[in-house]
Amino acid sequence: MERPPDDGPREDDWLEESWLDAPTEETPRPSRRRTVQQPLRRADRRVVAFVAAVALVLIIILAVTLGGDGDGDQAAQTAPTVTPTESATGTTAVDEPSLRVPEGEALTVGDSGRRVRRLQRALASLGYEVSADGEYGPATSEAVAAFQEDAGLESDGVAGAQTIAAINEALANQE
Repeated sequence: MERPPDDGPREDDWLEESWLDAPTEETPRPSRRRTVQQPLRRADRRVVAFVAAVALVLIIILAVTLGGDGDGDQAAQTAPTVTPTESATGTTAVDEPSLRVPEGEALTVGDSGRRVRRLQRALASLGYEVSADGEYGPATSEAVAAFQEDAGLESDGVAGAQTIAAINEALANQE
C-alpha cells in the first residue's frame, strides 16, 4: 500500500503529534488582519478641541466658585461661631454666622466682595433696607448713610473705620 504524500495528518492517524496541535472548531483562530490606527479626521479633531475647551471652562468656573471672590479679606473668611440657645429640652448648640463686619479699608460705592456682603447683612440685621448681594451700590450707600445719621456720625454713605466700629457695637448690643 502506497502512502499518500505528506500534506498533513490523515484522519485515521489521530495519534500523530501534528494532529493534536491542529485547530478545532472550538479553538478560535487568530486574526491575520492587522488593525491600523487611523489618524483623527478633521471632524474628530474639532470634537476633541470642543470637549477640551468645555472642560477648561468648567475648571475655571470651579476654581472661581471654590476660591472665593479674591478680595483678600482674611477676617471675612473666619468660621461661623457656635452659640448655645435655650430650648424646651435644654441648651443646644446652633451654628450662627457672626455678623461682625471686618475692619479694614473703607467701603464705598463701587466696592464688591465678602466685606461688602457682610456689611449688607449687618445693616439688614439692624433693620436697614438693603439686600446682601455683595455690590456696594446706591441702596447700600443709603443704608450706611441712614445708620450713620442714627448713630450720630457724619452721614456720607461711606463705611469707614468709625462706621464699621459703630455697626459692630450695635450688633453686639443687639444680641
